Amino acid sequence: MKINAFCTVDPIKALGSCDRVIYCGESRFDDDGILCHRLFGSENSGDIYIPTLLDESFEDACDYVLTSGKRMIVRAAYDLNEAGLIEARYKLSPIMLLHRLGVLERCTVVGGVCLDNDDLDLMAQEGVPLVVTPTASAGYGYGFAPVCAAKKRGIRVGIGTFDGRYNESSDLNAEAKFLLLASNAEMRTENSLSELDIQSILEFK
Repeated sequence: MKINAFCTVDPIKALGSCDRVIYCGESRFDDDGILCHRLFGSENSGDIYIPTLLDESFEDACDYVLTSGKRMIVRAAYDLNEAGLIEARYKLSPIMLLHRLGVLERCTVVGGVCLDNDDLDLMAQEGVPLVVTPTASAGYGYGFAPVCAAKKRGIRVGIGTFDGRYNESSDLNAEAKFLLLASNAEMRTENSLSELDIQSILEFK
């Protein structure tokens, strides 16, 4: 089963290249192939989505997760600027902040281009999944998430199309091909990720 693990626009279109879409946004969809995480503050009756730790409602969202037992998909360490602002405000990396607030184990982290070894070790320890958005991260100039380092630590890695700006058809297969090329470039080797690695990422296993 192929899973688009993070899509913020038109999940119906995204279903054309996968079996299930994890949609994060305000809309509701009555489709068995679409799992919705609503933006925090919009009828929070289930799992939620936080676009950035810089969101004014971030700490309230953490309280909601802790009291409700629900899960949170959060874009974290997705950009050097965002990570720097978190560091300046809290004296912690985004991942360390989530851990300090007691919610890391209930999170799925999306983006992750600024994750360092300590962050990855903590995510592995707490069983926190990482979802990468290769075309968006590259297109917006954020960078590339340390996928090989995450896989080496046994972190469950998934892939998503985000807002589709740099992948207009929200094609998960195109995202995976770009992921492999970008990983090869980062690791300076032709086979940085095996076929089994790519398959497990597509299946979010």
